[in-house]
Amino acid sequence: GITLVEQACGVWLNGFSNLIAFCSTKPEKQEQVEEFQYVLSRLMSLLFCYCMSDISNLDRSRFPHLDLSGIDPACLEYLEATSAKQNVALQWIQRMVVEKSRNGVIDIAAPILSRVFQELSIGIVHFMDAKKISVVPFPFGFAQMVWVMLVFFSVLPVPVICAMGMKSMYSAGGYTFLIVLCYWS
Repeated sequence: GITLVEQACGVWLNGFSNLIAFCSTKPEKQEQVEEFQYVLSRLMSLLFCYCMSDISNLDRSRFPHLDLSGIDPACLEYLEATSAKQNVALQWIQRMVVEKSRNGVIDIAAPILSRVFQELSIGIVHFMDAKKISVVPFPFGFAQMVWVMLVFFSVLPVPVICAMGMKSMYSAGGYTFLIVLCYWS
């Protein structure tokens, strides 16, 4: 689970840093570039917050994010009302990237920019996979069977085999302890 979250963070950070690097350096676009970077950083923060809240089943207020100034209050109301908050936030980011690419704020060729969309989609897939792990419970019957087998091997075969194979009762006890410890860890 945590590996998937870390992978999602990594690809989203890479996509975010690429978008920052792809911004225009033209002086006449500087104000639009700063606005884009400002809103993008807030939306990325909000996206991660919603994903973590969804995985952990904790309230969003438990996960810090950047302030949401610069984002239309009506949009934030819509976002609070929807059940798929992370999907809406991701769609807003993608839509904003397309708009800023068309008006020259993002100044990079489309085939290179497509990598950012791949990074965004890979990140959300990692979060959805992590959510599956947190939502699907470990099968109760399987857990009980594993416990029964561990108890059985700890009580009967391991001590008997160690006692028969060792000359010293201390080494048999030590090996039995180590083997049982390894089984239970």
